[in-house]
Amino acid sequence: MALFSPELNESLPEPNAHWTVRGPADTQKLDGMLQTVRGYKDSIVAELSALEEKKAIYQRRLLTVQDRERRIRFHQSTFSTVPEEVLTLIFEEICLENSFKERVKTYAIVLCGVCRVWRRIVSSRGKCWSTFHVCGTTFYKKMREQKQRDNLRNLTKMFLGYAVTSTRKLPLSLHIECTTIPSSTMSLLLKEVSRWEVVKLVGTHDDFNSLDSRMTPFPILRSLTICNSPDRPLEDLVQQFDNFSSIPIGVLQNLCLWQRLLRRDPLTGHWDHLTRLELHDTSSENIIDTLRGCGPILQTVTLTNIAASQRGGIIPSSTVNLVALRELTISLGSTRDDLRSRDLAHCLLNRLTLPGLTFLKISANGQETLYDNHWVAPDVVEDFFCRSNFPLQELTLSELGISDTQLKSLLDHINQTLKVLSITETTSGTPGSRHSRSLGASLSMSSIASTSSSSLECEVVETLSTVFLQELNPDRPSSSGFLPVLTELNLTRNSGLKFDRRAFLDVVCSRSPDILLLGGKAGVVPLEKISLRIGIPRRSSEATREHARDPFDFAVYGALKRDLRVCINDDDPEGKYEMKSRDVIDESVLNDVVDMSSGEYLD
Repeated sequence: MALFSPELNESLPEPNAHWTVRGPADTQKLDGMLQTVRGYKDSIVAELSALEEKKAIYQRRLLTVQDRERRIRFHQSTFSTVPEEVLTLIFEEICLENSFKERVKTYAIVLCGVCRVWRRIVSSRGKCWSTFHVCGTTFYKKMREQKQRDNLRNLTKMFLGYAVTSTRKLPLSLHIECTTIPSSTMSLLLKEVSRWEVVKLVGTHDDFNSLDSRMTPFPILRSLTICNSPDRPLEDLVQQFDNFSSIPIGVLQNLCLWQRLLRRDPLTGHWDHLTRLELHDTSSENIIDTLRGCGPILQTVTLTNIAASQRGGIIPSSTVNLVALRELTISLGSTRDDLRSRDLAHCLLNRLTLPGLTFLKISANGQETLYDNHWVAPDVVEDFFCRSNFPLQELTLSELGISDTQLKSLLDHINQTLKVLSITETTSGTPGSRHSRSLGASLSMSSIASTSSSSLECEVVETLSTVFLQELNPDRPSSSGFLPVLTELNLTRNSGLKFDRRAFLDVVCSRSPDILLLGGKAGVVPLEKISLRIGIPRRSSEATREHARDPFDFAVYGALKRDLRVCINDDDPEGKYEMKSRDVIDESVLNDVVDMSSGEYLD
């Protein structure tokens, strides 16, 4: 049909300036023209409707063809030949991260949508559904509509329903953000407390606190974490904690608590059976009191944000001997004085004896915890090493004011056992020290040196000095027996001090398998993994451009380009923007500091 037919193009009658009333002929003509236009419009609408139907048909055909194409491509891939037993293991591992926070993270549901085989495997494996993070954020935040509340409830019900086998309901591993979910969802979870095995609770929920602890057993609860919730009253947190007093003795093995909840009464009888303990915002004396009450099978302890001492550092003089402890992680938190570091040295390490320790990490959370202060009481720390005489295999220290000589003295005590050493240096009093969280907290060991707040100048104390790097080189006669079984070395410098890259390269080469074999150093094992990270501490667009280049393109690292053991991330490979070690640094330089995480500069 032509859109512009003669009838449609017919001219409308022109109005006459002397008209007062339209004549019958003109009215009849306009009515006829309107009827013609309406007829054409109806025809066009009918054609559009027919085309829409055809389009829908073709779209369905296209989806069918695309699904067929996807299946063919899947069967062409190597992944289609993977045995179902292997796929099952992979899917179960992926589904450990199931989360209701985002739709794409409900991995069990996503995997079911790939193909019929995957759907059959996932839907029949209860372990793919037994671990999930329940929260009301993103899609269900504030739960304003009934439909949103119903969706979250139905999703929870689906996972609970699929977390079964042919013979039993599987234990559940839950992360519940209590303050973000409605009662309809919480009630479903509380009906399954007999299946709770690993539980992390964030905040409190009125439905949870209405439980009768005497009538609500948790027969298989192996791991319990109750996170602090500053927006909830303390009595609500305490009441929620008290609900777990009915856990059978000997079942609970892992416990994570905050200082506000560190009450021994609800868990009387459980402390002797703990194998893992994590404490947050807890003072040194409370930590010692708690460890003193733990049993002989405690293997892992994590202490985060050690709080200031409440008794002025007065702790019973007797030491706590934990013979089974293998891993100790300590995070000092953040403050600008040495209070927590003194608590760590005098009130904590001075009271611990850990003869079986194999992993030690001490961190200051990437903050200037020891600002205006050297590492406190190195003799106390060294005495801790001597007293414990542990076979330490991995050492992790972060943001501590420890010098290269102090570090060497500590390493001498674990010289024959240490396999992994990671050092991140952010020295106080240099341009890299004002904002070091993104770099210092992610790797392992740091040195913060002393500064003088009353002067515009400060002295710099190094950890990653040339002297220390040379100690790691077995080709030097004086250090041939230093750390002979070291297999992994991670170094990071954010201080802006000059780094001796040549000494580092000598360490890498001297501890390679070929060189050790040729040198006849049978007692030294080769390094299997080496990483080096050097950040840019000061403003420089040229240095930023160099950062985008591959460090191996520079001559200084050219010899390591094909060494698969080595990972280099050097923002200043030619050392153009570094300062000489142990120089006196003017305070005006400190004001020109790059924020490593955002790329911006601090005022």
